[in-house]
Amino acid sequence: MREHWRSTLALTLSVAVLSTGCQDRDPPTAPATGSATGAGFKIAPAQGPYEEIGPAVWDIAAAPDGGILVARNTTILEIRTDGIEEIRTVPTTPGSPVNGIAPVGRASLFATSGGLDLAAGAGVWHVSRGRARLVGDVAAFETDNDPDAFEGPMWKNQACEEDPGQGFSAGPQSNPYHLTAVDGGTALVADAAGNSLLSVETNGTVDWVAVFTPPVDASGDYRFLKPALSDSGIDCYVQPVPNSVAIGPDGDWYVGELTGAPAVPGWSRVWRIEKGSRHVTCPSAACEMLADGFTSIIDLEFGPDGWLYVVELDEASWLAAIGVIPPAGGTVNRCDPGTGLCEVVAPGLELPGAIAFDDRGTAWILENSFDPTVRTLD
Repeated sequence: MREHWRSTLALTLSVAVLSTGCQDRDPPTAPATGSATGAGFKIAPAQGPYEEIGPAVWDIAAAPDGGILVARNTTILEIRTDGIEEIRTVPTTPGSPVNGIAPVGRASLFATSGGLDLAAGAGVWHVSRGRARLVGDVAAFETDNDPDAFEGPMWKNQACEEDPGQGFSAGPQSNPYHLTAVDGGTALVADAAGNSLLSVETNGTVDWVAVFTPPVDASGDYRFLKPALSDSGIDCYVQPVPNSVAIGPDGDWYVGELTGAPAVPGWSRVWRIEKGSRHVTCPSAACEMLADGFTSIIDLEFGPDGWLYVVELDEASWLAAIGVIPPAGGTVNRCDPGTGLCEVVAPGLELPGAIAFDDRGTAWILENSFDPTVRTLD
């Protein structure tokens, strides 16, 4: 099995690795900002579900005009009250899908394209109805910099990336997954295979914000993957696989991890990074762990109530998505950004892949990216 979150969920789930999850968490207290009633959701049952939009849907996002944007393979769609409209097809490298979308206005959005072997095709796009323009050449940045290998603690050995059976070579790897817009000119991008948070600007500037380190054992040592290779002098660690990012009411940046092989329960974490940070390590003074004990985090988003909503792909691990183990159901968890206390508010979901809140506060969920349904969450 590979350790990366790759360009489609099918390929990703034969690459990255995770485990079970967020069970019996303590109920949170009220956050410092906003208020919550019930699960914090407002339901509009007349809308959806929308089942004929797939296959291969990897992200959803709320459009400023009240619609829901959908990333279907390489095409951006918008779900509106009067139907589904195609916005734009992104001319990605063949085989590289659109993994993430983030609106920046009524007529434009940022989108990520997934990385193939040696980061080929990894990028960030600025998309409008008229055109799609590559604004962040993440493939070039990763090739030249490879932050998790050569910056901060420099914990990753590029030799650990080789997997001929999956078509991956030793060397830099990148898979920009979900993202969020800081403003109309800057996006924050969770690079799952690069184990980093990136900043991408529409002028072409790409820089790394944070490097995420492997989960640790009780003694604080990095957990190992492929122990046989360590006997030959190559240490391969469990990869954190950051794949989701959101900006909190406090302005800080929050990142969720999928986490890599060997799919051990409870190893996924949520991090809070001080806004404006550059070139920090997680953990450090500027990057603290908000919550842990999750499994297979696939998305996170702040709701209109000020709570952080964390989506777990499946509490039996992402291996359930490829039939290796029976599924236990995915979850949505509500977390207090002040204390880090979390509770499950929506259990038993079918491989949820993304969450979004529309302009009325309604929560939307993407289930089963292979044969997708986009619906309101009740």
